[in-house]
Amino acid sequence: MKKNILLLFLLFSQLSSFSQYINYKFYEDFLNKYVSEDGYVDYDAIHENKDELKAIIKRFKSIETDDKWSKTQKLAHWINTYNVYSIKLIIDHFPINSIKDIHKSFDLQFIPYQKRFISLNYIEKEILSKTLDERIHFAINCASISCPNINREPFYGDIVDEQLEKSAKRFINNMTKNNISRKEVKLSRIFDWFSDDFLKNNTSIIKYINKYSDKKIKENATIEFLDYNWSLNSHKKFIQKEYFALK
Repeated sequence: MKKNILLLFLLFSQLSSFSQYINYKFYEDFLNKYVSEDGYVDYDAIHENKDELKAIIKRFKSIETDDKWSKTQKLAHWINTYNVYSIKLIIDHFPINSIKDIHKSFDLQFIPYQKRFISLNYIEKEILSKTLDERIHFAINCASISCPNINREPFYGDIVDEQLEKSAKRFINNMTKNNISRKEVKLSRIFDWFSDDFLKNNTSIIKYINKYSDKKIKENATIEFLDYNWSLNSHKKFIQKEYFALK
């Protein structure tokens, strides 16, 4: 009897895990077509082929979210959702030079969720932040030069921890986002805006960054926060050098 109960429990656990798995291959094909290896988005091409984006959005709408999902599945799905809807927001208002050109861009309620509409800010602050994983700040893309680059590989629940570790290392060591030396660091404003998230398990921002930085920083190094570049992370603007350089 006990053996049968154990088998039923294992079967239920396997079915539960399977039900949480979402294959984002359809999204990966889209990313590989329209996002460069440097993480810049070809908004011009997407705008010319809007039906492809509509098809991707339709697939995301068909995914039934569940509050009982595991933390890793929530992280993967909502990072992917944030990033694809940030692209949609730009295309809906294209052509523009910055997401800031859109009135209340981050508070626009245009993302369907449980019979209502939510915003990008809602996803970030009410869903992703509640996972208590500060690495989300290296994964969600706000369609801007200073934001973390969009990963061409979608996030998946079973490997999201590894993916977030790579995202953290990639962002911190990207010299267009941060400028790091042993005695002086010029950091993305992300580390200023979300300092509480990075300090919850670390005594300083320097200690946190040293976990991922290729260059080890002295604990008493001076810190300066860079101006945030809200110019569109457009592939066309990037190759034509039409964006403003970081200060």
